[in-house]
Parts: sequence; structure tokens; C-alpha cells
Amino acid sequence: MESTFPAQVVIPGTFIRVQADALITAGGISTGNIGIVGTASQGLGETHLFSDYRTATETVGPYDATHHLTRGLELLFRAGARTVYARGLDPAAAAQNDFATAFDQLVLDDVNILVAPELGTDTALAVLGPVLTTGETNSQDMIAVIGSDEDTTAGITGQVPDNGRIVFAAPGVRAFDSDQGAETDLSGTFTAAPVAGLLSGLAPQSSPTNKVIPGITRLAERFSYGQNVDLVSSRVLTLEERSGVRVIRGLTSNDGPFAQITTRRITDFAKAGMRSVGNPFLGRLNNERVRGALKGALAGFLDSMVENEMLISYLLEVTATRQDEIAGRVTVNAVLRPTFSIDFIMVTLVLE
Repeated sequence: MESTFPAQVVIPGTFIRVQADALITAGGISTGNIGIVGTASQGLGETHLFSDYRTATETVGPYDATHHLTRGLELLFRAGARTVYARGLDPAAAAQNDFATAFDQLVLDDVNILVAPELGTDTALAVLGPVLTTGETNSQDMIAVIGSDEDTTAGITGQVPDNGRIVFAAPGVRAFDSDQGAETDLSGTFTAAPVAGLLSGLAPQSSPTNKVIPGITRLAERFSYGQNVDLVSSRVLTLEERSGVRVIRGLTSNDGPFAQITTRRITDFAKAGMRSVGNPFLGRLNNERVRGALKGALAGFLDSMVENEMLISYLLEVTATRQDEIAGRVTVNAVLRPTFSIDFIMVTLVLE
């Protein structure tokens, strides 16, 4: 906080003005908070914050044939989720619009990863797609994990969207059903929950490629090598049974610059951090001193990303023309070079 000189100086003395602009740094940035909506038997109509499965069950009730929110929560926590925001819906009022309204309320909290495991794939895409777009417009960058309800490669690949904020997962998983007291095959839509749980526990620069999903030991459907090639080539985050259930390759459904999940998450982390640094400078003087402090604060944040191996390097420029100063604008130009995961290791053997 700045302190200013008195308006009138009458009594001799030493008056000090503190300019603390250079001490501004980025605040804490969340990257793995999960938001989930589903049908529940109690605790309806409000957002609950859970950090463990037991509390979730006591709050929204156990799952059964008609209430599925807690089933999704169980899969999330088994896979490593630690912070989950959840909203329950009455099964009698759980149409597409009800889910959309619930997510609109849910994202008012600090969520990063969205799931709706009980929704059919087409409905989930219709609900979560607009939520992601609106969030990005409103400076709230999120991703969604959606599972496929198809069980053939042709059916699954035919559902894949082209969206760098959507992770499209398959096939279904097998899990213990406490309601039935036995293992059961779950629809591929529920695969979204353990994948989201895995992502929530990973740093933005850590790829889910080749990672084992905790709490899941079997798949509902197993594909051949050729079928897995078709799925991965179609931008499906595909699971396989190999010393546990693991992710073959960590992909979004976008075949462009945000093809790797890590690129999407690193970029979103950088955007959140630069907003966190920049916002405290709003209302301050638009002069070289304050712009220099802004540049220093931004550089400090980006340096930390380099140290944490999110970025290889970066270029940064903070400028303002005289017209910018009059209009209250500062221009920040940043070139970021994110890290990429190792997806392929090419080995040449020379025999003598």
C-alpha cells in the first residue's frame, strides 16, 4: 500500500513516502480443483467443497441406480483428487438444462477441471462446451474431461470433438460397486472421473502419458494394438491394461497447438499467474517506474515457471505510448516457450 506526503507541511521533519510496487508478486494459483455435477439424494441446490470421499457420502448420500454423483466422487478420490466442488441434482429434475445451470453456478468457485460422468457423451459435450467457452471469455480457463459411451473404435472416434479444452477419454472402466457389492463395468462416460482425478494430482508440466491411474485395475473393454493406434490417432486419451490401467498418451481432442494436455495446462497457468501479477497494478501510475515494476513482477513469475520446468525460456516487453498513458493502457508482449513431454523414444541399435 502506498503512503503519501501530508497535504500541508508545517512542522519541520522527515516525511517518507513508501512505493511498494516492486514487491508485488503472483498469488497462489490453483491447477487441480475439480468441479462435478450429478444426481444425488441429499444436499441438493448448493455447491459443496469436499476433500475426502467419506465426507462427500455423508453430505450428498450414497450412490445407487438413480443417484450417481457419489459414484463419480468415489472414482475421483480413488484416482488422486484432493479438492472437489460438487453440486447435486434431483433425478426428477436432471435434464440437460439443469446440468448446464448447475455448472454455471459451480464455476463461480475456483475450479479448473470439469466432469459430468453420468451424462451421455453428446449431452456432456453440449453442456460443457459452452461452459468452457464462456469461462475463457471471462478469464476463467478450465478444461473438461468427457468419456465416450460407445464401445467400438468407430463409434468412439466418431464422437471426438475438436477442442483444445476437452480431453476425450475411452474405454469404460471396471470398478467395485458398493451398492451391488461386486465389481461392475461402468459406461465409458464414467472414465472421465478417474482421468480427471489423475490430472488433478499432476503439476501442469507433468504429462499423464504412461501414468498409471490409481484406484482402477481393470477396463470394461480392451482394444488391440491396432485399435489403440486408431483411437490415439483420432485424439482420444486411451487407457490400456499394462501393469495397471494407464494412459497411452496425454492428448486433448485438438489436433493443433494445444494437442498435448501439458501445453494447455501450462498456458492456462501462465495466464492465471500474469493476471494475478497484473491486477494489483490497476489504478497505479502509468509511468516508466510503475511499468518497470510491473515488468519485474511478471518476469519474477515467469522465472519461477522456468525454474519449475514449465517453460524453456521467455521474452517479455512492457510498453505504453503517450496515447496509451492517456487511455490508461499498458501493453505486455510475452513470448513463452513451453516444455513438451517425451512421447516417443527412437532407438537405433547397431550390431557388430
